[in-house]
Amino acid sequence: MRTRTLIKRIVIILGAFSILIPLTGCWSTVELNDRAFARLLIFDKGKKGIELTVGFPLPNRMIPGMTSGGQQKGAPYTFVSKEGIDVEQALRNIQIDLSRKITLGQTSVVIIGKELAQEGIGQVLQFLAREPRIHINASMFVTEGQGKELSRIPVVFERFPIDILTAYVRQHETINTTVKDFLMADVTGGGDMVLPLLSFTPKAIQSEPGKIQDWMGVGGAAIFRQTKLAATVGVKGMRGALWVLGQLENAEMTVASPSNEGTVSFYVEHSFTKIKPYLQNDQVHIGIECSGVARILASNTDLNVEDPSQLNILEGLLEAAVQKRIMDMINKTIEMKADAFQFGQHVSWRYPKHWQAMKSRWIELYGDKQVPVNVNADIHIKYLGTQQQTNWIGGN
Repeated sequence: MRTRTLIKRIVIILGAFSILIPLTGCWSTVELNDRAFARLLIFDKGKKGIELTVGFPLPNRMIPGMTSGGQQKGAPYTFVSKEGIDVEQALRNIQIDLSRKITLGQTSVVIIGKELAQEGIGQVLQFLAREPRIHINASMFVTEGQGKELSRIPVVFERFPIDILTAYVRQHETINTTVKDFLMADVTGGGDMVLPLLSFTPKAIQSEPGKIQDWMGVGGAAIFRQTKLAATVGVKGMRGALWVLGQLENAEMTVASPSNEGTVSFYVEHSFTKIKPYLQNDQVHIGIECSGVARILASNTDLNVEDPSQLNILEGLLEAAVQKRIMDMINKTIEMKADAFQFGQHVSWRYPKHWQAMKSRWIELYGDKQVPVNVNADIHIKYLGTQQQTNWIGGN
């Protein structure tokens, strides 16, 4: 009896120790004070390989009270650039010069320079796929010039340059393409994708008198074919891409008046997009259905917008403008023979048997316009303004 009790106690003690063991510290842990948190990775073409630029916050400059006189001395961030034959070597070369251990767990933005993007970013994607510390929801951007130009932009409204980029995505000012999106496209679709494009324009900044600096802004969109930059489009094309991807927050659009030479401007919001392939005579079609609510911002026309028949005409014109904006962007991807919106994946999900028959020829069929794409927009003008009063049209 005593032997059984002793054995039982030993088992309980060993069980308790097994629970506590994972709570013990690890001798290889790097202290926070010994870490350099990389928030931004920039990849450019180097002379002999890859040039990597890493953006770090500077903890010793993030609290103004820690500096003399309570004044901030220098920016609270820095950029470090090194070249290497590959990404790993460039990263090691950066680490050699730092007094802290680089930590990639805080990386939330990846930027690709145009020259490297044109050559192909397969090596970069492989690095992002192998590196477990980089968050797969990090946003990706392409720049018109070198990516490291971002290190020279003035930071006026934010403390860190990366905060500007995350604000672009958060406010739906540009496309949101993540590392996960591109990796999935590389595996399932051959590396066709659309990324947001950044531009840098020299400007005189009011807050920086006497200086001409590169002002960063949304430049449009970049179309990739097989992980290589194939073409770029302007802001209108990028807005069309937002419609297709269902990422559009709002849009201002202007249509010509059908009654005179005037125009009517609209603010479109509450947009929704659905990509739905369908079969017609046993042929696969790509259907894109868009909807939204619009309100009139300004009208330089003699149209009576309170007349339901004339309001219907305006809705038709606005829907046609939306459809054209979307199709212009899609036609650009067709021209580049790049399934940048992953239409093929939608076909494979909905019609797996048809997809198996056309999978090997998909890009050829798409690029030769043998897969018709049809866009249907349903925009309802719910709110309009007049000189005397405002009116709600339908609904509560």
